[in-house]
Amino acid sequence: MIEEVYKAKTLEETLKLLDTKSDSMIIAGGTDLIVQMRNKRLQKKNLIDISDVEELKLISEDKGIIKIGACTTFNQIIHNETLNRNLDGLKKAAMSVGSPQIRSRGTIGGNICNNSPSADLILPLLVLDAVVTIQTKSYERKVHLKNLLLDKNKVDIKDNEILTYIEFEKPTKDQIVTFSKLGFRKSLAIAKVSAGVFLDIKDNKFEIVRISLGALSNIARRAYNVEDYLIGKEVKDEYINIAIDMLENNVKKELQGRESAEFKSHAVKGVVESAISECIKLNLRG
Repeated sequence: MIEEVYKAKTLEETLKLLDTKSDSMIIAGGTDLIVQMRNKRLQKKNLIDISDVEELKLISEDKGIIKIGACTTFNQIIHNETLNRNLDGLKKAAMSVGSPQIRSRGTIGGNICNNSPSADLILPLLVLDAVVTIQTKSYERKVHLKNLLLDKNKVDIKDNEILTYIEFEKPTKDQIVTFSKLGFRKSLAIAKVSAGVFLDIKDNKFEIVRISLGALSNIARRAYNVEDYLIGKEVKDEYINIAIDMLENNVKKELQGRESAEFKSHAVKGVVESAISECIKLNLRG
């Protein structure tokens, strides 16, 4: 049960509070945390509100590296001009999150730290090979996002640590990031299937391929065997179709014995094919 709430104005103040106030939890947008509080799922005594920490709301670019503060909202991502057409998938993922009210309050840091299997922004960030910064009052560490995600709703962040920034290399003109998902009305109680795709196409060949999948296991993850297959191949339907079939087989094996296995293994084909097709079209447009 929450006993004390502290309002931080700066990152330095936040780090001091985390260092001195044990049993604390960070809140920014609160779109996930408030639900947990209402359901009495929180065991922490102290709440540190960082929604007014302006230095964690910035999106910047320096020497080809894009840096996004953890308190940046989905709407800020959608409307930011630094995130150009090559990052269409990141903006599309942000647009797909919840309602307009949630997009105006929810943050990229919260989306990562909550680590839902179907967290939309995690998918394009995984294919961007994003790195996150974790800080305390006494040290800072950088971790690849793929290594931060431990299990459903669990991340490699200690009680006295806070995720402050997300960084990735800005895609070049030949590199495109896309996002696709299959969603359903809540009344159907069926989880969506989602995917992020990063393609670098040169001379009509796949030079770099990264594919991430969501809502298929406890955490979002990359499809490394499919990526390896496509690298070096010509951009032809025959190779793409083989890759899509490989994904279907991967999902069937992973979900073997579950009622959703047949549906999700089939659905993932359409979702990934859509993202790959969009990547190729955007690449051709230059």
